[in-house]
Amino acid sequence: MLENIRISLQAILSHKLRSILTMLGVIIGIAAIIAIVSIIEGQSETLKSNLVGMGNNTINVVYEDMSMMGEGYYNTTSYLSAPPVKEETVEMIRNQPNVAGVSLYHESWNVMAFHQTNSAYPQLYGVDEGYFELFPMTLVEGRQLLPNELTGTTQVVMINEDARNELFPEGEAVGQLIDMSGIPFRVVGVFTDKGEEDVFYYGEWTQPKMYLPRGVWPLLEGFEAPTQIAVQAVSSEHIQEAGMMAADMLNAELSPVDMQTAMYSVMDMQQIAEEMAAYNRTFALLLGGIASISLLVGGIGVMNIMLVSVTERTREIGIKKALGAKRYIILFQFLTEAIVLTSLGGALGIGGGIGIAKLISMITGMPFLISVPAIIGSLIFSMFVGIVFGLLPSLKASKLQPVDALRYE
Repeated sequence: MLENIRISLQAILSHKLRSILTMLGVIIGIAAIIAIVSIIEGQSETLKSNLVGMGNNTINVVYEDMSMMGEGYYNTTSYLSAPPVKEETVEMIRNQPNVAGVSLYHESWNVMAFHQTNSAYPQLYGVDEGYFELFPMTLVEGRQLLPNELTGTTQVVMINEDARNELFPEGEAVGQLIDMSGIPFRVVGVFTDKGEEDVFYYGEWTQPKMYLPRGVWPLLEGFEAPTQIAVQAVSSEHIQEAGMMAADMLNAELSPVDMQTAMYSVMDMQQIAEEMAAYNRTFALLLGGIASISLLVGGIGVMNIMLVSVTERTREIGIKKALGAKRYIILFQFLTEAIVLTSLGGALGIGGGIGIAKLISMITGMPFLISVPAIIGSLIFSMFVGIVFGLLPSLKASKLQPVDALRYE
């Protein structure tokens, strides 16, 4: 076997350009498969991080209309009718062994923000002290909301860079006033969203965002009940458990009459992630099938070159047979050459696929993940291509008659 591999390498190296062109289809096919698998795995990891726990082992408990459950509607109940959450209940949730943190906050897109002649339509948050522990901010100007501001009714606000660019395109934002629903809020800090990824589309948010103390929320929306209750689990394995436990504790505070119309619930984030993973697998199979066409073309090219090689080495085959070489020796020699040729193409394709995956990771910000099973499988598959498409030329070589082969010019 080692002798056959050595002879195969000599034959391949003696026709370098021809060998590279022959391997090109295999290289492209394997590189495409490795890159596709890496992209799909990186996307799945990002979806898992964002969907299951919002990237921070955190799940939202939502007050939801029971009449809409099962019909594809979420968060449809008016928060004007939601009961206030007792601080005792929050402390009970916070003290559970699987809970690392709790935050009650508001979220809305219903308020326009103005500064002089400039306006923005922000994603507005009314947050408490626990919010920044669950979702840390990266400041670029000014300061974060202070604990006494978060527990009081001081009219201050933090804005992100997109909000600053829309409201203060030509000047400093910190210390300036923003008008929302006729109420002035003083900007105390600017934070950045860079690096924060959308759940479904890779890239950075461009949505203006603002954070203000939860105590001033009734001035803007007219109600105090939190629109979101975020529960952070101690680990990713306990996310769903912690969320359901918090929902049960919150529902225990509701009256039987209230629970007939609305109650607290959590989305099955794990199921959503599994559905997205199933979609990714289907997508991978589709793209993998397209990439396999390159392997088919590459295999046909290998067969063609091996037939040419048999023709070129007809006299060599005749001499070996005249010296007593058996048919299986000739067959294994040419079959080994085909396998070595496609294996080299597979190895180069794996290297190219890893390089493509790394480049895409750098451009999109996706995690760079390489599947070892995919690498091993691709190498084995490239060998299989060599066996399948090298078998016919090898059989042709082994069936040559010594007399005819020696007379070939």
